[in-house]
Amino acid sequence: MTLLIRGGTVVNADASRRADVLVEGQTIAAVGQNIDTPAGAEIVDAGGALVMPGGVDPHTHMELMFMGTVSADDFEWGTKAALSGGTTTIVDFCIPNPGQSLVAAFHDWRAKSEKAAGDYSYHLAVTWWSDEVAAEMGEIVNTHGVTSFKHFMAYKGALMVDDNVLFRSFKRIAELGGIAMVHAENGDVVAQMQEDFIARGRTGPEFHAYSRPPEVEGEAANRAIVIADMA
Repeated sequence: MTLLIRGGTVVNADASRRADVLVEGQTIAAVGQNIDTPAGAEIVDAGGALVMPGGVDPHTHMELMFMGTVSADDFEWGTKAALSGGTTTIVDFCIPNPGQSLVAAFHDWRAKSEKAAGDYSYHLAVTWWSDEVAAEMGEIVNTHGVTSFKHFMAYKGALMVDDNVLFRSFKRIAELGGIAMVHAENGDVVAQMQEDFIARGRTGPEFHAYSRPPEVEGEAANRAIVIADMA
């Protein structure tokens, strides 16, 4: 299928300009002025409209089981909603349970993702540490093409990892040429503040924010940066 989008304002990250866009199959073949119409091409008049690349949402949670709840969107309807708003790619979080094989978790997520209506990729969370985890990180990068690893410094008793795991994981990521992500909050401090608010009956939604003031994020972000620098 060949598609010629004619006369719109093409919007990219660096500039906006009036141009035609020629699409062959699923590939943008040309962007320019007054592109000749190939035989059999469908023509879309985009005059007065903006022509934009599909959006990428790099942080989604589709049908994630978490601390006794599950996120509302699954891969089918979450990606359909995304497409209707112009987001054609999501990067979801594959999160192994502590002690679970990273590769097994990856295959679990792939199975859930098969019903996605758009494109998808993953960040893979490191939720525990062992020689097996280090080896499987290599397989995740080199065989399955996932190069981004997430670390939760919060959610004590669920997904939180300590500085020992952070340092070991960051060093392994450096070896693999990957990238480390962190959820930066001091999980120990947050857990104690939550306990204090609950003990005093302060359980409204506003106390979620009060239990994690900006300082706990600042401390954790600085700690992650220092550990990454040493790694």
